[in-house]
Amino acid sequence: MATFTLSDDDFRTHLSPADFLAACDQAFRLYGQGVLLNPPRRETLDQGTYRLEMPAQWPGRYQARKVIEEHPGVEGRLGVRQAFVELEDLIQGTRFHLEAGYATDMRTGAAGALGIKYLAREPVNRLAVLGTGRVARCLVLCADQLFGLRQIRATSRQPASREAFARDLAPLLRAPLQMASSLAECLDGADAVLTAVPTPLPILSPADLGKTAVLSVVGGDSRTRQLAPEMLEELVVLVDHLGQTEKSGDFVHARASGRAAHLRLARGEAGQVLTIGDAACNRLPAGTARPRLAYFTGLAAQDLCAAVALCEKLANKKE
Repeated sequence: MATFTLSDDDFRTHLSPADFLAACDQAFRLYGQGVLLNPPRRETLDQGTYRLEMPAQWPGRYQARKVIEEHPGVEGRLGVRQAFVELEDLIQGTRFHLEAGYATDMRTGAAGALGIKYLAREPVNRLAVLGTGRVARCLVLCADQLFGLRQIRATSRQPASREAFARDLAPLLRAPLQMASSLAECLDGADAVLTAVPTPLPILSPADLGKTAVLSVVGGDSRTRQLAPEMLEELVVLVDHLGQTEKSGDFVHARASGRAAHLRLARGEAGQVLTIGDAACNRLPAGTARPRLAYFTGLAAQDLCAAVALCEKLANKKE
């Protein structure tokens, strides 16, 4: 079976924020329909090397495996982290090995923006972004593409990081970008909030949000907590994958504190936990049961659809 190798630069060159949004929306819809399968992850640690394998299946069409490896560094040097996707086209009989650093950031940004779209009941005009790292940049690029925003405000702790964020992103955006020096300034008047901050202590509480603002949180790391415990008890929470979410720092803390039973997870009429797939398929409840907080840990189904989108685009260019 032929194997083709594609790089991060291929993703950067050929897939726009709009393409990543379309790929992730497709992934969530097919996931919600039961067409795309997202089997459990597998984590291993061997001689200091951490390996995370994330499988995804589109039966009869594609199967994929996202792999993240972290290798220990020698003394005095940082370790090495790499991410890639192995995609198999079951119809054409071809395999692809795709570098996935850039694609991981962009599909995460697309997910956060789509979470806001699925949850919002009012127009999203003013967006607040907490964080100025790689993922926060992708969140902004995707949200700017998805909404007709009047204003984007962003903040982080370091002035130099805020300056670099504004310098690099402002020329790429349709909406005006304003950097805020405080959390309160950033959140003031926001219709929606995106947060991607690798912090060990919570930075956001219900009192920080407006009465109708919706929120997308990029989580997944057991070592970080972005939300005050009451956030998960006062707001209805929509997860992407319950098993993965339960391993995230915010939820690990709730369980360790004996508060797991108080978490307000979005549920269907039969009491089942709803996911982002249900949101993409318009199966969210109305009224006070409707979620206001989307919590993302990352699905291999997103990686599969992003990889397929790139392969299809390159194939079309050759025709």
